[in-house]
Amino acid sequence: MSVLLTAVLERACESEPPPGDAVTDIVRRADRLRRRRARRVVLTGLVVVALVVLLGYALTTVLLPGHRPRSTAAVPVPQPRPSAVLDPVLAVLAPAVDAKGYRIVPHPPASGAGWRQYAVLNAAGEPRGMVEVAVYDAPAGLCLPVLAAPDACALPDRTAAGIEYARYAETADIDWQVHEVIARRVVDGRTVAVMATGERGTGSAELGEPPLTTVEVAQAATNRRLPDAFGVGERCNAPAPACPILRVPVRPAG
Repeated sequence: MSVLLTAVLERACESEPPPGDAVTDIVRRADRLRRRRARRVVLTGLVVVALVVLLGYALTTVLLPGHRPRSTAAVPVPQPRPSAVLDPVLAVLAPAVDAKGYRIVPHPPASGAGWRQYAVLNAAGEPRGMVEVAVYDAPAGLCLPVLAAPDACALPDRTAAGIEYARYAETADIDWQVHEVIARRVVDGRTVAVMATGERGTGSAELGEPPLTTVEVAQAATNRRLPDAFGVGERCNAPAPACPILRVPVRPAG
């Protein structure tokens, strides 16, 4: 029985490596496993570090303000004309004047409490008249004069923004031609008068023509920015001897 068992065991162990080779193979396999695990740990660590760096960069870029180059489309182009002076009243008047190829500049005395005064020049620098602006408080209402009936009040035109206004064109006197508009903001009674006067003393209806039409003057007078271009305490309500003498006077009620 033992002989038979011995023979079976010998046949079973014929394909197995010698004991010494088996130990070496086991050690080699264990070493390969350790190296593979080490490489896997290192690779995983590198991936984690890279993700942390990328996430940090993304958060910094999105959440923290930084210097960004301005688009060329957003770079303001300086205007070549003096009309671009940083004056909120002038900023309202300038576009219509510039469109004619004229220039509009402050005219001494250029301003006071409730009024501004500007000279208009043609391309050659020759005078083309004046534009004067005055502001009033008329919370109780305003009588817009009727030229043919001094004691009457005209029915105003009204803009969609709630500004009532009346236009006046006085051109019979070729030496004092005037286009004037009086406009009142209904919500608070703030009123502006814009008067464009042609160059006086020319003896010519053409040379003395106002630099702005009544339509252009009305566009400026009813511009919602114009009343707010003056300070809260500025006004030309009487008595105001320094304010411009308007061809058509403003008559606040009350």
